[in-house]
Amino acid sequence: MNIAVLLKQVPAVSDIQLAADNNLVRVGAPSMLNPVDLHALEAALALKDQEGGTVTLVTMGTALASDILREGIAMGADKGILLSDERMAGSDTLATGRILAAALGKLGPFDLVLTGKRSTDGDTGQIPPALAQRLGMTLLSYADELEVKEGKATIRRLNRGGVETLQAALPAVISVTEKCGNPRTPGIRGKMAAKKAVFPVWRLEDIELEPEKAGKAGSATAVTELFAPEPHPVGTMIQGATPAEAAANLVNELRKKNLL
Repeated sequence: MNIAVLLKQVPAVSDIQLAADNNLVRVGAPSMLNPVDLHALEAALALKDQEGGTVTLVTMGTALASDILREGIAMGADKGILLSDERMAGSDTLATGRILAAALGKLGPFDLVLTGKRSTDGDTGQIPPALAQRLGMTLLSYADELEVKEGKATIRRLNRGGVETLQAALPAVISVTEKCGNPRTPGIRGKMAAKKAVFPVWRLEDIELEPEKAGKAGSATAVTELFAPEPHPVGTMIQGATPAEAAANLVNELRKKNLL
């Protein structure tokens, strides 16, 4: 079974900063592997253990994104590709979907493309359906459980308080949740393999994508403003020695504010 797993390097949530053009500051910022992507990787590795095959990691970002590829190799993935080109900077989900689909098309064909349900920085969840559409694959989303048998993928997910079971023939794009498997701890062999791993760096020419279809030039949307929500004001605690006294104090406060 040939499986691709999409990984994303995201800024550490506590250290997110914005540049003057409203893009996230990624260079020099503390970063981490998007947490739910670990579950997509674990699902791929579990299928590899069961069915055999190859797990290929794909990420898009700066040269520092090779760090998360090493994490994936340490866990048991076979190889990784880094998509890194200054002309990809500022890509929205439309342009990002184009770039990733072009790369997967060059690398494939794949039986499965696994992703996390969404990233912590963008939080859109739009990449899995974009890939399914561009690659001509079926989409199964928000999988809490995943199994593959006889050329068919079956997922289970929560839906309106119940459990929904969906099945589709391969090939398919599947996004998973944090409930899908428990990511394994890398062993010594995996860590050694990760240290030695060399990752090809692909630019737009390598995936045969025109520059005007990537980055800001290829994006249909633009971020005009980002801001932190205003904190809710702290409420006033009305106290009293007895419930009756607390109620009387509440009435007095409301009268002072002309609310009674």
